[in-house]
Amino acid sequence: MLEQVNVDRDRVRYGVRLSISLLVAALIAVGCGSNATDERSVEDYSDAGAIEADEQPDPGLASESSTADDEMAEEVGDDEEVAVDTPRPSLPVGPGAAGPDADDSPPAFFDDRIIAADLWGAELAILSAGMGFDGVIGLPDTDLETVRAAGGSYYLPECADNPIVSGATAAGVNAFYRGTADDSPDYDDGLPVVFTWPVLGSTVHPEDFLFTLTNGDQVVPNSAGLMPNWELNERNTVVVFGDFGNRGAPGEPDAVYPAKLEIVDDGTPLRFLGPNGEQSGVGLTWEGEGATGYGTGPQLVGAKVNHVGDAPAGEGGVPLFEQMVLPNDEFALYGGGDFRLRMLTSGGFTPTGITGLTPDAYEHHFRVHATAEDGSTILLSKVGVDYEVAGGTLRVLGLADLGQPLGDGVAYDDCYAEDVDNQIDIILEGDDAAARSITHVEVPSSGDYLPLYNPGGPGPEPFPGVRYSSPSPYDLEPVVIALDDPLRVSNAP
Repeated sequence: MLEQVNVDRDRVRYGVRLSISLLVAALIAVGCGSNATDERSVEDYSDAGAIEADEQPDPGLASESSTADDEMAEEVGDDEEVAVDTPRPSLPVGPGAAGPDADDSPPAFFDDRIIAADLWGAELAILSAGMGFDGVIGLPDTDLETVRAAGGSYYLPECADNPIVSGATAAGVNAFYRGTADDSPDYDDGLPVVFTWPVLGSTVHPEDFLFTLTNGDQVVPNSAGLMPNWELNERNTVVVFGDFGNRGAPGEPDAVYPAKLEIVDDGTPLRFLGPNGEQSGVGLTWEGEGATGYGTGPQLVGAKVNHVGDAPAGEGGVPLFEQMVLPNDEFALYGGGDFRLRMLTSGGFTPTGITGLTPDAYEHHFRVHATAEDGSTILLSKVGVDYEVAGGTLRVLGLADLGQPLGDGVAYDDCYAEDVDNQIDIILEGDDAAARSITHVEVPSSGDYLPLYNPGGPGPEPFPGVRYSSPSPYDLEPVVIALDDPLRVSNAP
């Protein structure tokens, strides 16, 4: 009996891993205690200290621009008031916050629940909308030859009985996404749309999104292919599936990918929750040059540091997925911490495209920049080291908002199940004044630092002759200091 239970658990782990990786997070796809009951907003910081993607400053030197919060403070006039949300002291926190009806139809992620969701800009805007990967969603099956023919990744690690693949069946897509029932294969592309504010899930429909491709064609996502981030504090990203182009790279004559996205009025306008309540997204536009995963890999589009608080808020939202990847917060992993530096990316951050990022992988992929007392830059490159910075000391504990902690059958190996989304936390301990000296988070992606991939990446054993999505580029993102104001909103309808 025990053997059968273990076999069933392995099957569930595999099924949920695949669902989360490619149906929920795709390539995002996308909170702290008492702060969740009194969430506030500030004036515009969306462009503060922004660095162009192709600029690669010397990682050992301090940026010449001021920190994001300094620029934000300059833009707020003395006579401007800070808007305050209505307190909601009854908001649930932690796994299970979705409630007992979370598996009702429509799926839980299409309701309007939002708990302690981050604001990534004072104005509603589209931060990114580039195609992530091509042709691996809506397969007839995930057998090796099918995945190979679709240009996906296929990997059978020693720790698994079943392969890990970058592909999802048509029936699987239909089981998790809103739309007309249709389990016929369609070999869709995946594309995450990242907004500054969380979306109200009940208003999300394919017809809200109008893409113009580089060849002039206009397309909308298919009828069974879109979904907001499933966690209640991460609903600012919507993953869409459809025919958005091919694997051509920018500059190649036959390359096709989205050049523009417009949010249009389909009769039930796409709506968002901002600092002053609901707002329509109709009229939002985004244009991106070379915005395809086959031109550049996933990049940072935001970074924000908050107090950890007394408990995580807004974790979870879909009980089936919670079982396999939650709890994954700083309390479960490190017993707490003082500060959460949350990174927001244009697409999922994984080591290979199909294997999971583990909480102990900070030193392989990231560095935090802080200012020293003498004005120089201190690089927080190691875990567990006390760094002397302006205002005191800071210590990196590791990564969070990935998967469950080590132990009890969980290992940090190629079988590690994590949410594969576009929000990843760096957990730190230290002094409050020291946290205010943080200026940037860096993704070196070269040298001693490994690049990251969206779920269209090559995997550990790529098929020869297949073009996979590109690795992450060098990136240096300004960090917004949200210690006095958490810059979060909630809605508990």
